[in-house]
Amino acid sequence: MLESAAMWNPDSLCRLTAALAIVAAAACRAERPVVPATGETRRIFQTPQAASGPAAPPDIAAPYVYYPNISVDRNVAVAMRDGVTLRADVYRPEAPGRLPVLVYRTPYGKDEILESGSEPTIGRAARAGYAVVVQDVRGRYRSDGEFRPYQQEGKDGYDTIEWAAAQPWSNGRVGTFGLSYPGAVQWLAAMETPPHLLAMFPAMTFATGRHFFYFGGAFNHDWMRWIELDIAPDVRHRKGLSGPKTEKEAQAEWDRQKWSWENYLPLRDLPILKEVAPWYYEWLEHPDDGPYWSFADVTAAHAKIAVPALNFSAWYDSDYGPLGATANFNGVREKGATELARRGQRLILGPWEHGDPSESRTRVGDLEFGANMTLDYYGLIIRWNDRWLKGIRNGVDEGAPVRLFVMGENIWRDENEWPLSRARPTPYYLHSGGRANTAAGNGRLSTDPPAAGQSGTGGPPPSAAGADERPDRYLYDPRRPVAIENFEKMGPYDRSRLQSRQDVLVYSTDPLAEDVEVTGPITVHLWAASSAVDTDFCVMLYDVHPDGRAYNLMPNEAGAIRARYRHSESSPEPLTPDEPTEFVIDQMVTSNLFLRGHRIRFDVTSSRFPSFDRNSNTGEPFGTSSRTVVARQSILHDAGHPSRIILPIVPRGERP
Repeated sequence: MLESAAMWNPDSLCRLTAALAIVAAAACRAERPVVPATGETRRIFQTPQAASGPAAPPDIAAPYVYYPNISVDRNVAVAMRDGVTLRADVYRPEAPGRLPVLVYRTPYGKDEILESGSEPTIGRAARAGYAVVVQDVRGRYRSDGEFRPYQQEGKDGYDTIEWAAAQPWSNGRVGTFGLSYPGAVQWLAAMETPPHLLAMFPAMTFATGRHFFYFGGAFNHDWMRWIELDIAPDVRHRKGLSGPKTEKEAQAEWDRQKWSWENYLPLRDLPILKEVAPWYYEWLEHPDDGPYWSFADVTAAHAKIAVPALNFSAWYDSDYGPLGATANFNGVREKGATELARRGQRLILGPWEHGDPSESRTRVGDLEFGANMTLDYYGLIIRWNDRWLKGIRNGVDEGAPVRLFVMGENIWRDENEWPLSRARPTPYYLHSGGRANTAAGNGRLSTDPPAAGQSGTGGPPPSAAGADERPDRYLYDPRRPVAIENFEKMGPYDRSRLQSRQDVLVYSTDPLAEDVEVTGPITVHLWAASSAVDTDFCVMLYDVHPDGRAYNLMPNEAGAIRARYRHSESSPEPLTPDEPTEFVIDQMVTSNLFLRGHRIRFDVTSSRFPSFDRNSNTGEPFGTSSRTVVARQSILHDAGHPSRIILPIVPRGERP
């Protein structure tokens, strides 16, 4: 660990955390405001001592200024270049003068944020001397226009940032922040190079649509849930459509109908989203990579990015999160439009799932990570913008550019790069005697390669790895997919129950004689044959505890490939049935210390439903058919077909 890394100096971070906690506590104690009518200004978050002009809390030291009272201007009209009006709430401290501005753009309803206080950064930032613009994106809630996810956010983001810079309460210095969709809109706006944007804090978002809408060519089936729960209620309200119009009603209907909706075939005929989300069916019509998806390709615009960014994600963020954060971090460091942008990229990867990391949480999913995992996410947003918008040299941009959480060891560690140059790519080979089905089978994982001469058809006696390397076989029936809890359970959970199925192949090491750290990108070379002309293969890495519990080390969407896209995601190519084919899967990252006595486990199957849509095995155009066929799958691991997972092993004791 780099003890001199000022960005992560624990003393300074704790002082600021304590100060901002006082701010947040005061806000929470205040009476929840009543949302005023359109265009009104209302004082909110008034402290009990405001009349006497309180001093800043003692833990807020210069140059930080504490503003006890905040006002909000409601539903402020912001005209876009095409004449469409978007509306925003503007939070400001009650103080004279021009202020730096933070912009937060959301499809989830700015009114709900004001009423519930669900985005703590807003109040804390306003108290710290920022004007905060909270805007409904186009076609959502108070804003006019038509909502088309992500497609309009670049130009609208540019126009909003430049509008904010020109307001009489603004000093022209603008930053952005937000997580998930509010994280994505920052990159899409930055691609348009707004001149007054100085910094951004994009959290848990993507770098390319090919690891967002589709994963390895398999469709992200969770879009259905997102639309029905988060998008459709407001659309129905705006258009006067029948159906659930509140979050509570939508959740109840989803709980009743989700199994029939998720299993509906063909997807293009799914009726429930026709009126509320016609763009969903456009996504289904474009399974190949191509020009249609250019609106979501941040990687193509890394050379245009001109500002510092703190890329924030987590190992259990939906798979696009850590892939997006690392790709954007490295891409702008290498190609950014300015030296400031190239040198100003920072990366944080924690142990959380998708969503705001609570400062008090010590547990994610079924695993306890301890007090070390806590991080003042909201305070870090303010510190980041203090540096770039206020010029405060608080150390947030100094020291090591990468901070990651090593699970298993449960520590934060500073690094100079991603991936780590000292990590040693180490192949772990699949072995078995032809019966790796279930965790009780004879599948083994070892650094020993298959012995020469073992053809997978019998051959010589078992190798040192304890297998004669006959292929492992299973049937994949799209009508009986491997079902896994989807978005609601993205963190680490005991998945050993799934490894009792005959259509799941399981390969485990012996109990480890010493600790083994795996940190970095993971690549799988899988030799397989299928009776189908198209099918899927899904893989996952696990930490198996001595009591047999097997915890996934990545989110549900990690590690899949649709066979037709094995060579190119823009040019599908059918399989030759029963012909051994090498598949390369490289959509996985993690940092985990496998403790002595634990096992490293790897499994293979052909579905992970409903994280991905089910491959029908027919090779027919995506989303168009209700016909399915059962595929006979074979996984080969003999000397001529050495299936393996390549793990980035970090030598213990070596420092960054």
